[in-house]
Amino acid sequence: MSVRPAGDFKTSYAQDMALLDTALYRIGFALLLGALLAAPLVLGRYLFLLNTIGIFALGAVGLSLLTGFAGQISLGHSAFMAIGAYASWYVTTRLGLPFLAALAFAGAATFAIGALVGLPSLRIKGLYLAIATMAFQFITEYVIIHTAGGMGGTVVPAASLFGFQIRTETQFYYLLLPIWVAGGVFAANLVRGRVGLALMAVRDRDYAAQVLGVNLLQYKTLAFALGASYAGVAGSLFAHYNRVIGAEHFTILQSIDFIAMIVIGGLASVWGPHLGAGFVILLNQGLRYVTPSLVTLLPTFARAATPLREIVFGALLIGLLIWEPGGLAMLFRKLKRYLDLWPFPH
Repeated sequence: MSVRPAGDFKTSYAQDMALLDTALYRIGFALLLGALLAAPLVLGRYLFLLNTIGIFALGAVGLSLLTGFAGQISLGHSAFMAIGAYASWYVTTRLGLPFLAALAFAGAATFAIGALVGLPSLRIKGLYLAIATMAFQFITEYVIIHTAGGMGGTVVPAASLFGFQIRTETQFYYLLLPIWVAGGVFAANLVRGRVGLALMAVRDRDYAAQVLGVNLLQYKTLAFALGASYAGVAGSLFAHYNRVIGAEHFTILQSIDFIAMIVIGGLASVWGPHLGAGFVILLNQGLRYVTPSLVTLLPTFARAATPLREIVFGALLIGLLIWEPGGLAMLFRKLKRYLDLWPFPH
């Protein structure tokens, strides 16, 4: 159900298809941008949380396009992030190119590799595709360990723009913000157009989509390529933000975290990956603060403190799938609908 203000109407197809098609949405988006621009003034030393959320939200957007909209399961999303990180490191350190060139190269390289990885998706699906992508994850970890510094870590130079070194949290945030917003807006427009409709047709019933003229090979490989490209850009940003990268940063557990982000946020939602990334990152940080206090108060809790994160994640996922399969995005949508109709029950 879509609620519009009285007297709100469209006189052209372009107006009807606009991403922000009402004044309320345009004002809300402007306020959101204003809040993001002013965030460093409010968060202070906690700005690192927003930087981390922005990086992983970009990666989660890519997995949302692949899994939420195209229906292709991937357990190797973190591997694409690793490829983007090491590609950016190679371009900046070995080739001496600037950060923006490294960022573009990371996105292009992972786009091409993602298309290659997605080729088997025409023949395999479901659990078999998940196992294939998990194998790609393990192969990538093996290659990193034996060729690119392994578990010891690789030092990445700070990002720079036109000779200006980006070293502080605030400087990096204002570098990340336009990339984060542009990535989200591009994905939101993509899923509303012809490509997005084709991806959703493949997700819902691929054979029926093929009968209707949708090229399965083209759109399945495109979904993998787009998802990998987003992860590659996120990996490049992560590398220059963290300044040290290693195989331990891009494990299968990180791929599972990406899945948790899109499930908790909402699988088929343009807002879901951002909400899910924020939830997962804040939950991780909250558990880091809460766990030591619980161990101090309850010494017998010490043995359960180590797997606490996995226990909480599992409980949240199970509870959310039972209570609200649509994720946080659906909860916000229901809240908006309730406020639109209040005080009337229907």
